[in-house]
Amino acid sequence: MTEGWLKEAVKACHLPPAPSLDELLKRVRVALQLLPKPQPHLTSDHVRDWLKSRGRAHGALPQQRRRLHGCMVAQAGKGVLFYDSEDDEAQQRFTLVHEVAHFVLDHLLLRERARRVLGNDILQVLDGQRAPSPHESLFSVLERISFGVQVRLMERNASGDPRTGRAMEAELNADRLAFELLAPAEEVVPLVRRFSKQEAEAELVSRFGLPPQEARCYVRLLLAREPVRRPFFLKSVSRQERSYGG
Repeated sequence: MTEGWLKEAVKACHLPPAPSLDELLKRVRVALQLLPKPQPHLTSDHVRDWLKSRGRAHGALPQQRRRLHGCMVAQAGKGVLFYDSEDDEAQQRFTLVHEVAHFVLDHLLLRERARRVLGNDILQVLDGQRAPSPHESLFSVLERISFGVQVRLMERNASGDPRTGRAMEAELNADRLAFELLAPAEEVVPLVRRFSKQEAEAELVSRFGLPPQEARCYVRLLLAREPVRRPFFLKSVSRQERSYGG
């Protein structure tokens, strides 16, 4: 794990390495002030109705009803983690860690960064208690910091599978942090180097408890970071060209 942002985020999550589902549910309540909220067959309508019942309608939710693995709602340094209680345990565990990653990356750390730069008064703006000044609005745009209630989704695609490897930077970063929390790269990279792609994926499922789809995504991510190994015959040609070139 060499990325500076990743080290900072792992520390801010306050989670033990590769937590079990039970450990995760206990720790997020105490360490992060997050309320896990299981919901059978979770959809975007469940989250929308919950927000409406509290007078917090939010435009980030899709207009059409969609199945979700999970959703994070955050405000004022606290949050709620919705997750589909009908998913298998491995998927519930990954979903919760993914949503914790969103809370830390997209809410907690950004909130702390704004406070360090602009002072404690910015917290009133972030919490929706007053309108931002032009300077504060510019800062929020440049730093991509949202005001008021924040909502992040973990959707299913048309086939019902989780949407991993997303183009959205926030989703990719949340996936990367979730992978690091559940299966640290320093432990997984040797497996990726030693085994075939399929064997490495199987190890991530059996040893670290990742869902198969997420294991495939993580192996692809780590393989993309590995240096390219050229075939031996290309190296031989290269040496021959150097010997007889001119």
